[in-house]
Amino acid sequence: MKGIDIYSGTNITDWNAVKASGVEAVYIKLTDGLTYNNPKALEQYRAAKNLGLKVGPYHFGEKNNPLQEYNHFADEYSKYKWDLKPVLDYEVAKPDMNFIAQFMARNSNLLLYAAHNVADKCGLPKNKIWIAEPNTSPTSTGEYAGIQYTWTGEINGLNGNADIDLFSDLVLDNGSSAPVQVVAQSGDPAVRLIQIKLNALLKRGLAIDSMNGPLTTAAIKDFQGVMGLIQDGIWGPKTAAAAEQIFARPEDGISYQHMEYATRYIQHRCGITPDGIFGLHTKIAVQNWQAKHGLVADGIVGSATWGKLLDENV
Repeated sequence: MKGIDIYSGTNITDWNAVKASGVEAVYIKLTDGLTYNNPKALEQYRAAKNLGLKVGPYHFGEKNNPLQEYNHFADEYSKYKWDLKPVLDYEVAKPDMNFIAQFMARNSNLLLYAAHNVADKCGLPKNKIWIAEPNTSPTSTGEYAGIQYTWTGEINGLNGNADIDLFSDLVLDNGSSAPVQVVAQSGDPAVRLIQIKLNALLKRGLAIDSMNGPLTTAAIKDFQGVMGLIQDGIWGPKTAAAAEQIFARPEDGISYQHMEYATRYIQHRCGITPDGIFGLHTKIAVQNWQAKHGLVADGIVGSATWGKLLDENV
């Protein structure tokens, strides 16, 4: 399905011309953050629905409490009858994967719109993602629910640049125009966050199912072993603190402030026995790892090296 996504500033002068351009689906920005509601949402919704176009809502995520943002979105989208699944649009400069996980855990029908810098490390399967890939010409969405392939497109009846998308049937709200209902997430949303973190840390490929099963417990124990902690399989304060120190991506090296957990993780990823001490042996291991992965082999773990260590499955 060819689609467009619009907001209050989108200037559509002729909806019939929009439909005649081949547009079948319209996503409307409904809410933003904790308080903003699109003042033109009802007008845009009615215009699209009256022409038989499929319509869906999206929420623009900010840096607030994710559950409060979700509730703000849900309060608004429950007032309409949608054809397409609700979407979290997440474009924060410094993305918080915890925000995404907690927001998405509130409703199993949700999709995520994001660029690759977020989508590739959020832990969601591709069929739950509407990916931003501007300046492309897709003939299919592949495994994704949708692809936004231009931000500067032209659509008859729409003045100015148009966001144009290609959607698969994965965006359809089960073929129903009934209001999207909040679906309780089976399991524990907190476990979902832990699974996402473990996948980033250990490259384990755990199922993000919110269930604290034996594979998740085993992965926690493995991480605790690397960190030099008691391997009880419980994500307690010390285990959580170790993970947060790593995700803070502190610059690390011989002459840098001692960061035991970050250093242990670096040692683990570089293939040497973790002891939490960044000495010459660790520097050489880091240099070898950097050279192997196309980085400047200076033995200092800065942003580029952390990017490879955490954000890529290498």
